[in-house]
Amino acid sequence: MSNATAPTVGLVRCAECGKIDTPHRIVCSGCLSGRLEPYQASGRGVIASWTMIRRAPAGFKDEAPYAVAVVDLDGGMRITGRLDSRSPPAAIGARAVAVRSDRGGAVFAVEPQ
Repeated sequence: MSNATAPTVGLVRCAECGKIDTPHRIVCSGCLSGRLEPYQASGRGVIASWTMIRRAPAGFKDEAPYAVAVVDLDGGMRITGRLDSRSPPAAIGARAVAVRSDRGGAVFAVEPQ
C-alpha cells in the first residue's frame, strides 16, 4: 500500500514541546501549551486490550453492544477506538487498521491473518 492511501488517525501535536496526543485535548498534557496542531499518525497497530460494551452511556445506548479496543499504533502512540461491527473478532496481539472516524474517534477493524 502506498503512503498516499495508507490509513491514518487524526491526533494533535503540541507546537511547543512536540508531544502527540488524542484530539480531544485543548491543552498539551506535557507542557500545558494551548498550541495544538492537527497531526496524522499511522492508522495501523496492534490490539493491546479490548472489551465489549453491553450497557453503553446514554449517547451510545442505541448502538450497544459494541467493542472498544486499545491499539498500540505503529508510530508509538496508544489510543482507544471502537471496532467496526463488520470486523473479524478482536484478540489481544491482533493487527488492526483504522477504517474510518466516528464522533471524532478512530474506528478500527482487525486485519485478516
